[in-house]
Amino acid sequence: MSYQIEDGFVTRFTNLIKKYSKASFFTSLIFIAALAPGLRLFSEKYDVRIWFRETDPLIKTLNSFERQFGNDESVVVVMHAPEGIFTPGPAQALREITEEMWKVPEVIRVESLSNYNYTYAIDDDIIVEPFFLEPGEEMDQSYLNDRKEKALSHKVMPNYLVSEDGKAAMIFARLIPTLDGSPNYEVIVGKTQELVDKYKERKDIELHIIGEAAVNDAFRSVANSDAAIFLPSLFALIIIYLLLTFRSFVAMLFPFGVTIISLVTTLGLAFMMGFSYNNILSILPAILIAISIADSVHILVTYFNFRGGGMGNEDAAYYALHKNLIPTFLTSVSTMIGFFSLTLTELVPVRQLGILAGIGCFFAWLTTIFFMCPMLFWIPFKVPKHFKSLTGKSEDGVNPYAAKLVDKIDANKGKMIIVMVVFAVVSLFLSTKININSNPYEYFNQRQAIRKANDFVKEVFGGNTGPEFIIDSGKDEGIKDPAFLRKVEAFKNKVDALPYVNKTVDIIDIVKDMNKNLYGGKESEYRLPETQNQVAEQLFLYSMSLPQGMDLNNRMTLKKDKMRMSVLWSIYDTKGWLKHIGEIEKMGRDMGLEIEATGKFYLFQRMMDYVVLTFVKSITMAMFLVALLMIVIFRSFKIGLISLIPNVLPLVLGGAIMVLGKVDLNIGSALVFSVCLGIAVDDTIHFLSNYYRLKKEGMAEREIMGTIFTYTGSALVVTTVILSSGFGIYYFGDFIPNENFGMLCALVLTGALLIDMFFLPALLMWLSEFKSKRGAGADDRP
Repeated sequence: MSYQIEDGFVTRFTNLIKKYSKASFFTSLIFIAALAPGLRLFSEKYDVRIWFRETDPLIKTLNSFERQFGNDESVVVVMHAPEGIFTPGPAQALREITEEMWKVPEVIRVESLSNYNYTYAIDDDIIVEPFFLEPGEEMDQSYLNDRKEKALSHKVMPNYLVSEDGKAAMIFARLIPTLDGSPNYEVIVGKTQELVDKYKERKDIELHIIGEAAVNDAFRSVANSDAAIFLPSLFALIIIYLLLTFRSFVAMLFPFGVTIISLVTTLGLAFMMGFSYNNILSILPAILIAISIADSVHILVTYFNFRGGGMGNEDAAYYALHKNLIPTFLTSVSTMIGFFSLTLTELVPVRQLGILAGIGCFFAWLTTIFFMCPMLFWIPFKVPKHFKSLTGKSEDGVNPYAAKLVDKIDANKGKMIIVMVVFAVVSLFLSTKININSNPYEYFNQRQAIRKANDFVKEVFGGNTGPEFIIDSGKDEGIKDPAFLRKVEAFKNKVDALPYVNKTVDIIDIVKDMNKNLYGGKESEYRLPETQNQVAEQLFLYSMSLPQGMDLNNRMTLKKDKMRMSVLWSIYDTKGWLKHIGEIEKMGRDMGLEIEATGKFYLFQRMMDYVVLTFVKSITMAMFLVALLMIVIFRSFKIGLISLIPNVLPLVLGGAIMVLGKVDLNIGSALVFSVCLGIAVDDTIHFLSNYYRLKKEGMAEREIMGTIFTYTGSALVVTTVILSSGFGIYYFGDFIPNENFGMLCALVLTGALLIDMFFLPALLMWLSEFKSKRGAGADDRP
């Protein structure tokens, strides 16, 4: 293989690396030593707050809510008793678990059927007491039959604390507010699981753990379990690929070492910067492993190609570095563009991912050039036979198989272009049908306990989550005003009547129940009092009878100017959440109420607004910067735009795959496009930089293509296989957004390789032939 050396920056830089190879190598070691200690600062967070800036209006509203009403997060134990909750064994277990849940760390309040503050009247006395007898007192079947009748006919308990069939119950353990951080979900859920495990041998009950705390801990658990399985598997795959490619254990260690160093330095820097590990950053190691190996593989493949052509070790190392210095730098820049475009998002973990992946890409290039390349000058390798057969026995240095492939592409270039145009149009049409939606519980596959538990609750209760609404009376003591309460009551009735709402929980039912009992339990008196003083007296009487920790401060503010309404509904997907919250807010405002939605789950659903913005902003910025980069590289506006074609087509393919595979656009799939655009352009840069370099040297069109397939094609295939494997391995994980991200990245990058290896050569040869026929003497190249 011939390769021309011209004096210039690349030659001077390569000479410096060769001359000061040891200094370069040991400087790299100092760089590694400076950043690696950052790994000791590892921390992790999985609550919804990490997604938003502290200045975000949604966070400000949530903080205000928590200061006034407390935390809306819970860890919920769901009990299923096939023979019924109201039998001695399950009822006793329910009472015991309710008492034990108070001991779980960070739990401030426990609510269940057992300790529900049940009010009733005896003559002139109003009694407020726990619904079940105190611990130690026997509950026989006769007593429990009475409890069942009262519970299932109650205004609040059914579909909230007990299922309508009386066979399931929920115990809500409310968490303390954490305005400056997040609860320790691992400890909270872990202690709850220890409690639940005490009953796992029981045949009469089945226990599940759900709630916001359980979901957040499941995020942590799934991220860690996926990483524990797939990172070692990915490393094993890479080792196998490298050994098959280079047939040398020492040669395998070179790119493998680059990968480890890039991973360690980037993560070390991340934790030094105060970043915390989370579900989005859990895919960072796979990204870093995949992208960091690409540059080193390109250089090593070129090195072995030169060695196979008869060069000595130092010359092959020199020419491999010289040939790949600019292409690897440019591909690293293009990949960084893809990742850095994610910094435009408002979602903090996504922005952090973009920053770290972009920095990691640059670290990988630095490590490849300043750490690996110096060692190539020192360590002579035995050249594998397949590299000798690739170059040494081919006429004019072009592999016969590559020549045949060029012949077929040349003969069918017109058909290939037509097929690709049709394919692009169909894919673009399908891409317009992408559904923007998300369901947090469906982020977990059906093997996960949290998914099984939620499916059970959804089937039996209709759901146990929903938005929190703050209703502002506009003045201190305003929630005691009967006129205000009647507005809220009318609003509540309309919300309760909605088909997707299971229950609303607020002080309205408490006040009406107290009023009924003041009139001897007459059902006709289950209504709001007539005067503000009556409301105040009834709330006072109720509060005075409550045990410690069970007051109404989680339902109304201390100034009595605002009240909280919790809506439990059967909606889980983002579209449904945002649509129906908007309808309910409008309904309340039309009735003259000042109302605002909030809550942790609401914040989670509102992330989808930012996901769409992330998708649009990052793709727009990435495409603009990549186009600008290509125009600068090839010093031609026309060529820069043409080079975008093989990079945009894979993204359109990804959109079509999402529609056909019924994959919604959510936080995981939205990342695919920016990431893949930055990575896919690498192949195009390698292909076109060699194409125009060889054309400048005077090679004929077909010989250029054959040379590229022979000397660059193998590196493109190897790096794409590694990249696709790196991302694709997450398809077998337990976290659905990561599965979708991995699958789509693998398919899009594979499609990008095929387009670069077949469509791009066909397009270039067709354009060259078209210009020749028009008699154009000057080609459009630098």
